[in-house]
Amino acid sequence: MNNKFIFILLIVLIVGILIGHLTSNKKITYESSYNSSAILNKKSASISYNISSHVEIVDFNKPINGNFTCIKTKKLLNYFHSFVCLHQEQTDIYVSKSFQESLTIWEEHGVLRILQLLLRYPHLDFIDIGANIGTYTMYAAALGRFVLAIECFAPNIDRIHRAVELANITNRVVLIQNALYTHSGQYLRLAPNANNVGGQELDIVMKPPNNHSTIYNHSVTIDPYIVKTIKLNDLVPILQARGVRGAIIKMDIEGSESFAVESGSEVFDLFDIPFIQIEWLKVRSFPHRVKFLIDFFTKRDYIPKTFQCQLLPLNNTPTWPDDLCWTKRDVHFC
Repeated sequence: MNNKFIFILLIVLIVGILIGHLTSNKKITYESSYNSSAILNKKSASISYNISSHVEIVDFNKPINGNFTCIKTKKLLNYFHSFVCLHQEQTDIYVSKSFQESLTIWEEHGVLRILQLLLRYPHLDFIDIGANIGTYTMYAAALGRFVLAIECFAPNIDRIHRAVELANITNRVVLIQNALYTHSGQYLRLAPNANNVGGQELDIVMKPPNNHSTIYNHSVTIDPYIVKTIKLNDLVPILQARGVRGAIIKMDIEGSESFAVESGSEVFDLFDIPFIQIEWLKVRSFPHRVKFLIDFFTKRDYIPKTFQCQLLPLNNTPTWPDDLCWTKRDVHFC
């Protein structure tokens, strides 16, 4: 009788595993009536941070309601996949439109590069500066690393929030709803982009240093295009509290890259940051910002490279590509 009972239990267990496996691999699309409070047992780790009052940490325990679709993403390296929540294609012709479930994702080569580096350097975590809808964040967290994701646009924040809950990784992600700038606690405006709703720039980005942007007050912050600024250094206590020793950084903030670096010297001095993947497209239009970035990184023994690992000439920055990386001299990623 005991043997028969054990045999039945084994059959039930095997059937349960098979059903779970089949279910997890179906196409999963979540539509507008979703409320995040319905997802149970996915609370963030209860860690308190001694941080500036200007830093807005997203509370994953709070419910959100939205009118957007979430999908399971393509499997990379034959193992890693997650969720992403999308904007409408007609308003996000670059990022959201690039996702075809199980087929394509946004910047697949870049995500692969980050995953491969994280696998090569197990002590490193990930800092996603300009997370957009969270493509890099979700894959890095799927790898099991801690992710500090910074994004200022509320509709993007809502989408990352939901994807993090769906993937059950609230304990591995800290999501910051701020814009990085040279000063904390200011309210600046994003410049709307009808075709790239998730990737606006601060309106101050394309203005010279003596032409300052309007600073708004707290009463208008219900507008998603008004964002609150912090310095990158303001986030050091979070990294320390989470036991981060070092991290890979992806930085894509539509021309604000120099502001983030200028306000983030402690991050680079206190932690092992061997690799920074950075957008160069907009910041290169401002020679003083380019000079600052080059001086900052070269003084810390970084060298600029293309994504094909070709060394970039410091004396000919106009020929540099739209995207590149700064690496420590002993870091190889090709």
